[in-house]
Amino acid sequence: MRRRCAAPGAPTIPGTAVKPRRRTTDEITAAISRPVPPVPDQGDLVEHWHEVGLLDDEQVDTLGGEQP
Repeated sequence: MRRRCAAPGAPTIPGTAVKPRRRTTDEITAAISRPVPPVPDQGDLVEHWHEVGLLDDEQVDTLGGEQP
């Protein structure tokens, strides 16, 4: 039986010399496009930045925030 090892510097599964399989483009796209549920009691940063004066009305519109 032949032993396989990863190339020097390649990421490996801890405790082995086996390189993890490479994710497909579809898997990567699915992972980054999944909806992220809001955290309870999490405020809107755009609204907060507008309230403290870091953003003006035009910048809020550009970022898609709602003005009070």
